[in-house]
Amino acid sequence: MPITLNQTEDSSKGFVVWLVALILAALGAQLWTVWLYGSPVPIWDQWDEATSIFKPWLAGHLTWGEMISPNNNHRILLTRLLDLTLIYLNGRWDPLLQMTVNAFVRAIFVGVLALCLWDFWRRKNGWLVCFLVMPFFILPYAGENAIWGMDSQWYFLNLFGLAAVAGLGFAKPGTGRWALGLVAAVLGLFSMATGLLAPVTAGGVILLRAFKHRRMEKKNLAGLGVCFLLAGAGASLVAAPRSNGLLQAQSFGDFTKSLAQNLAWPFPNTTIMACVIALPLVLLLVLYLRPDFREATMAELVLALALWSAMQSVAIAFGRANSGLYVAPASRYMDVCNIFVIASVFAAVLTGQVWERKWFPAWNGLLLPMIFACVIIFGLCRISQRVVEDVLIVTREWNLIAQERAQTYLATGNPKELFDPPTIQPDPRLALRVLGDPTLRTILPAACFPPAAAPEPGRLSGAAQWLLKHSIAIFSIGLILFVAVCGYGLTRGKAGLKVKMPAGIFALLAGFLALGFVWSNRSLQRKAVEYDLQQQITDYFKAKNRPDRAAIHEQKAEELKPH
Repeated sequence: MPITLNQTEDSSKGFVVWLVALILAALGAQLWTVWLYGSPVPIWDQWDEATSIFKPWLAGHLTWGEMISPNNNHRILLTRLLDLTLIYLNGRWDPLLQMTVNAFVRAIFVGVLALCLWDFWRRKNGWLVCFLVMPFFILPYAGENAIWGMDSQWYFLNLFGLAAVAGLGFAKPGTGRWALGLVAAVLGLFSMATGLLAPVTAGGVILLRAFKHRRMEKKNLAGLGVCFLLAGAGASLVAAPRSNGLLQAQSFGDFTKSLAQNLAWPFPNTTIMACVIALPLVLLLVLYLRPDFREATMAELVLALALWSAMQSVAIAFGRANSGLYVAPASRYMDVCNIFVIASVFAAVLTGQVWERKWFPAWNGLLLPMIFACVIIFGLCRISQRVVEDVLIVTREWNLIAQERAQTYLATGNPKELFDPPTIQPDPRLALRVLGDPTLRTILPAACFPPAAAPEPGRLSGAAQWLLKHSIAIFSIGLILFVAVCGYGLTRGKAGLKVKMPAGIFALLAGFLALGFVWSNRSLQRKAVEYDLQQQITDYFKAKNRPDRAAIHEQKAEELKPH
């Protein structure tokens, strides 16, 4: 008798254990990235946030108009509210605290995503949902968002976008779940400009369902109207600053090349992979339109996720075709490109259930999806390694230089220190306005000051530091819990697993492999990374015949040298 996937509902308590394992692993992995590469001083757009938002707030005349004013194309109200709340609660601006809280917001999104997939899949196969989702959120390919303190907008975009699609696209208008989707859609408009794509996607789900059943119910017409009203409101909020002109696609060729790279992710340099990744989604769409297809609700969710992510890729290809300096698409955009691939993996599972049972009964339709998932995971690992080497390490090196320049300026009061390249990016003049402002100095991160004159850290900074220092332990606990529950399920026939289930055994082995990787790299700590980078910076200044700058970083390296 062939071993089949769980055809009955998982117990809610059983799924909670899988969900906790997934969330802990995702949270620990993100915190580990922050611990290794996060900067305690502001970087890039954070300097502008200080002058445009923090200063008027400290002076007591910050208006709601300023809070929803454009940041590039976006109205990042939610990010600004979060950042101001953290400064108020902490008593001081702390970028590492921002990154730590952002990691929790991302972990919440991961949990909600897995919960939705499980719920829409008739509350079965919770182990498979968590196993397939986990690789996408423990690898640091989107590390740029992890180490930018004000990049919570990407996580808000994902979280409220998913809630809006699940509520507006699947719940009956007027119900509590629909109302929650409506609130999420409105909030999503103030996460990023592409927040308007969530109600568009929800409307697309309603239209797809009407096409399948060859009728549009009256109750859904009202819901469809609300979706497109929200999309119109979102479009009216999109700003178009002239300064972004060079980042936009300059030709149709630029646009199509960027779009192909986005859709081929995590193989952006092999654009034919866009067709391979899209194939399971096309097949699922064909199956969904058949009247006898059983998993219609799950298929609708998977197709909705794919549509939402594909539209995000279109927007990125148009507005940011030329923004990837080291990798394309840029690392920060990979937090939305990944949703298309996640949808494709689940589409492969749903289609595999229909076609593979005849030939591979023991796998019950999971052989080809698992092979497909392995190919995707290989791509995730490869692009993650590239992001670490070309983005995270390089950014941390520049941040160490920026931190030294800020400390030297505050120690000497000489503005020339900020204009001695290499220095603070993107513009030392902006940093000078922040560092030299008496009002902003009252909340400046402690790391901006010389060590001898550094103020006390904020009230929450100690908790953030503790979490970051124990990030590997949090990550490991999540993986250990996953392995333990998987092993228990296989040996006891629980949680939809059986001892003779090849896919379950594969999941268990993959968990052990991930745990072994983390254990073998447990010695990779923040001081070790900074020590190596300080030595590289020292060598750089020596090669540039700058013994004064080289001596500063040589001293810092000596302080970090392991004993």
